[in-house]
Amino acid sequence: MRYPVLIAAALTLALPAGLAAQAVPQPQAPAPPGGTATTPPTSTTGGTTPVTSVTPVMGQSRLTGDQIASWFAKQKITPAITIPIADLARIFVDEGNAQNVRGDIAFAQSILETGWFRYEGSMVKPTDNNFSGLGACDSCSRGNIFATPEEGVRAQIQHLWAYADPAADPLKVARPLTDKRFTMVRPYGKAPTWEAMGNGNWATGGGYTEKILGLYASMLRHNGLEPQTTTLRSVASGAPSGPLSVLVTRKGAVRMGTLAGRTGTLAAAEKAYGTGAKRATYGNCRVTWASLGAIMTFAPAPGADPCGPESRVRAAVLTGQQWLTAKGLKPGDPVSKARKLYGKKAARGGTGVLMSSKSGARLTARYGEGVVKSFLVSVPRS
Repeated sequence: MRYPVLIAAALTLALPAGLAAQAVPQPQAPAPPGGTATTPPTSTTGGTTPVTSVTPVMGQSRLTGDQIASWFAKQKITPAITIPIADLARIFVDEGNAQNVRGDIAFAQSILETGWFRYEGSMVKPTDNNFSGLGACDSCSRGNIFATPEEGVRAQIQHLWAYADPAADPLKVARPLTDKRFTMVRPYGKAPTWEAMGNGNWATGGGYTEKILGLYASMLRHNGLEPQTTTLRSVASGAPSGPLSVLVTRKGAVRMGTLAGRTGTLAAAEKAYGTGAKRATYGNCRVTWASLGAIMTFAPAPGADPCGPESRVRAAVLTGQQWLTAKGLKPGDPVSKARKLYGKKAARGGTGVLMSSKSGARLTARYGEGVVKSFLVSVPRS
């Protein structure tokens, strides 16, 4: 196993930070006329709510296109788009399943982004086949335009994939690339759950997640189903409480909380942080602890199960504010603090190397919007 392959997805953090998928709030989905029983919550509470269960962006749709269309018909709304809702819903499910992204939840996202597909007060037009506000921003005159509804849905699904999967790659999309903003997501995989959306991820406004999942819950219940979430233990019993240290020394030592680099195994990580969401990809194992803001890549011994207990950590992307460097820097801190602690070079452009060793161990910070967005830890082979 070649070392560059092990952390190829995580190394996207070293590239210049791109623009957010959206920089202005899109029209909020109004309650359907008549206030039916399926009217979703419209809470606008800001901030990130700590969760013990999450809703993954990736996965297969629970609802079919016909089930989604049946729910939409009950809302008594006339959309302004160029395609029947039933056909559009089927496209969302088909495109989502092809890319392993939840197309049914993406449909709920589109309702919020387009105001029930009526586009009232939006710079995006109904004829643009843009169902997610892609390209709409403060300095833009208009959002992205797609030739067909299929292309618009596919772009949305591909953009969600870029947000959700650290192994996302524009050259490895399931179907031809239509998302013009795919490479603007940095780092790939920074928002693997819907709970991580909003407040700078995809949209700037607070309450983004609650509104989307409220719409989706209404769809499910209309079809006799209940919402399901994936429970992720943030910290296992006996694990250290409070801040989690992230350390790279000039001699090559690496540590993330209680997990040692080089020798740190997946079994040790799950003992420290609980059971994460695992996915085998490119011969390695990507594990997400959403409530910790941590995505780690583990490499197996030759011929072993990538997600086996003895696989060793090789890279990590850390976005949670509990991750603290030896000098006291954490995600969310202002760039000025990074400069003060690590010097001007620490905040040059969109990324800065905070610490490195001759062995290849490296701690890098990514910056955006005047703050530290995340840390990248690169762990060389022993």
